[in-house]
Amino acid sequence: MAASAEELTSVELTVLESSLSSGVPRDLTGHVFAIGPVGPATGSLPRADAAPILNGPGMIYRLDFDTGGPVRLTSRLARTPCHRADVASRPGTRFEALGFRDAGLLRFSPQLGLRNHLNHALVPMHAPREPARLLVTGDTGRPYEIDPATLELVTPVGRNSTWFPAVPVDHPFPVTLATAHPCFDAARGELFTVNHGRSLLPRFLASLPWLDELGALPRSWDRLASAAASMIEQQMLRPSAERLDLFAKRALELLPARLRPAAPPGPGELLARQAARLGGAPLDQGGGDFVVLLRWDGHNEPERHELVLPGGAPARPVRIEQSVHQLGLTRRWVVLADTALKVGLESVVIQSSPESPGVERLLRALLTMPQEPSTTFYLVRRDALRPGGGQAVVKKVVVPLETLHFLVDYEDAGDRITVHAAHSCATDCGEWIRSFDRHAASKAPAPARLRGLSPPGQADVHRIGRYTIDAAAERVVDQAVFADPARALGVGLYAYRETGASWMPPDRIENVYWRGVGVWDELSTEFIDRLYAAHPHRALPMAALRRMRAEGGHPDSLFRFNHRSMRIEDRYEFPRRAVGFWLSSLQFVPRRGGSGADTDGYVVALVATAHRAEVWVFDAANLARGPLCKLGHPSFRPGLTQHTAWLNAVAPWRGGYRVPAPEDHEDFVADAPADQVKALFEEEVYPRLA
Repeated sequence: MAASAEELTSVELTVLESSLSSGVPRDLTGHVFAIGPVGPATGSLPRADAAPILNGPGMIYRLDFDTGGPVRLTSRLARTPCHRADVASRPGTRFEALGFRDAGLLRFSPQLGLRNHLNHALVPMHAPREPARLLVTGDTGRPYEIDPATLELVTPVGRNSTWFPAVPVDHPFPVTLATAHPCFDAARGELFTVNHGRSLLPRFLASLPWLDELGALPRSWDRLASAAASMIEQQMLRPSAERLDLFAKRALELLPARLRPAAPPGPGELLARQAARLGGAPLDQGGGDFVVLLRWDGHNEPERHELVLPGGAPARPVRIEQSVHQLGLTRRWVVLADTALKVGLESVVIQSSPESPGVERLLRALLTMPQEPSTTFYLVRRDALRPGGGQAVVKKVVVPLETLHFLVDYEDAGDRITVHAAHSCATDCGEWIRSFDRHAASKAPAPARLRGLSPPGQADVHRIGRYTIDAAAERVVDQAVFADPARALGVGLYAYRETGASWMPPDRIENVYWRGVGVWDELSTEFIDRLYAAHPHRALPMAALRRMRAEGGHPDSLFRFNHRSMRIEDRYEFPRRAVGFWLSSLQFVPRRGGSGADTDGYVVALVATAHRAEVWVFDAANLARGPLCKLGHPSFRPGLTQHTAWLNAVAPWRGGYRVPAPEDHEDFVADAPADQVKALFEEEVYPRLA
């Protein structure tokens, strides 16, 4: 699953196979966009250091089906200001002392802050009689608008000062937690996104320099750390967050003086400066729990709406335990979920040197907890969001089973909200295969070619749930849950007809195309199986899952699920010999001149085979027929791509809203403690963004 950082311009794809005389369907039109991570600032994937495959800048791909001739491909890196700084501070450069280092799924510099990789999703913004606009997004940074024609970044959504950092430190690139899936309402011209923070993250990020020192401990200490990790893994002790915090303090006290981190500066002055940047908003607890819903009209600074729980004085902020990976939008409500992707303390684990794997293993054993086995939804009335911003009280509903992705019906008559949830049970998307991981059955070390892949093999069957929520009463009034234990079916990325002729979402979602995640024995690890052995909602006994793996597992599939009848109505399954093919990004494309039905069109999918990456095109009304055609190019090596978008036409950007980089960063650069920071920005960052 190699991912190349090479940028391509209007490369003609070759028809590798086709059942059509035309090669490609003649009524397949428009532009399919996809995005996924490539290597570090200057390289490709996989990486020799086995860093997580998701830790890398985004590459934006566009497939053009509207030329009347061959399908063409263009790709561009998402070159954020932090990407420019990362390239300029790599080892061997003048600014290497400021350089970024890997921290699990994140990339961090103690002097510069957190990388915003922008490698996860794309969000179209359609407005009447205007060219479509397009955002690229991720969970750890502000979304950016791009030029759909050139694929170059244009502007972040909101200034740095609009987004509250999760850590009260004056980094030029603040530690910002967001959502990878904002929502846009074409009728009202409103985009909703989220800015949130967790109270334990500041302490842990402040300790990253100390963790680097731990990676260089004597080998005898590293062996001791590895032995301690083994004991914790086998007993599966899961200390509470408070005990972990106490453990960190005690460990610091026991370290030799030379390894102890310097005391961090008092937060008072930093908080005062941040409050001033946020327009004087009071900040009572630096880096504490907060969730802010941002509403953006595409032309002015986003409004900030602090989400609080009902009752109590003062108001209690909403607390996110894991992440807000996705939002949902109905006619009257914004729907947030505490999603099953651990972003923060659990994922910020040292990427130690090859000589000290025991330290990394011990930190993982101490810090990694199972994801929450339920999903908390927070509901916000749109008419309660006052112009200009302010506080908004949420409704709260909890459903069993963890959720990474979910969709909602736009229609919510009677304040009844219908949620369609993909329950990724006992599958940890915040984890990846490490050098010290062992196969779940054979206990053999993970082979080098699999290190860094994410997520490791699932430890239970996934489910698809449909829930009708009475928002006023804060309860689920109807539900249905589907599972396919015979195949241990996993549920991955998805596609559906997201908008109609007016660019509005469907009132009721019916047909959705899902990636059926295969059961791959080689991706199963001892650590993940133990971590989720006691999953409270287990549907498939571990013994049955292990037996299925030993018998060769099941391949990936693409299936159409009817969310009204709650059953699979069409499916294409890879041949059993093809276990190991990776069905990745999916996009529904309406048929030109079609009826507008949610199955009248095509599903375009990116597929990683054993030899190359390919683009497969399916008839959305007949998946079982198999791909109509397969396309490829020797230079097309996208690796693990994520989400997609479709535009019927592309035009050069002319959105109007733009945040100049010098204005966006100047206050943070001026307050940075390292003298080289200003020189880095003036010599290497600002000139390359002009």
